[in-house]
Amino acid sequence: MTLDIIIYIAQMLTALATLAVAYVLIYQLRLQHAEAQRQLVLSINEQRQYLALTLAGDPDLSSINSRGGADYGDLNQMERIRFNRIFQAEMSLSNIAQEYADLLHVDPDAALRTNFALFPGRRKFYKEGLIRFTLPTPFVNKVDEIINEIESKVGEDGQDLSVLTQESDSDS
Repeated sequence: MTLDIIIYIAQMLTALATLAVAYVLIYQLRLQHAEAQRQLVLSINEQRQYLALTLAGDPDLSSINSRGGADYGDLNQMERIRFNRIFQAEMSLSNIAQEYADLLHVDPDAALRTNFALFPGRRKFYKEGLIRFTLPTPFVNKVDEIINEIESKVGEDGQDLSVLTQESDSDS
């Protein structure tokens, strides 16, 4: 065998080894990506559950959340601050859920629509508060669209109970 043939075979083996390493790295990256997505879903669900348990475990917070959801104007200044914190956390989690709806296997608009359809106080707080300026523009546009749709049906102070039925208007 000549030296040229040996070099050619060595180059071919090196190229095949490099290709094999590239495939292994791509496979590992895919596994890591899938694990990162799973961790994200778990984290979002954990944060939502923590918020729900916190509200359920504190009668005062639960009352503020309920009364503020019905009529934000019914709250005093200290209660409004606490309501703001609750609502900000919910909206931040809703924004994340919107972005990762496919991973969470949820309708990204359903929770928002229900939240705003049943609670006119939340709609009023959202429209009049500074929270709109703390959220990403696409999310704000989506929420504005949902609120406008709800209020065109039931007015500013009404509740749209149709969100509680099995089939929504959009499924028809």
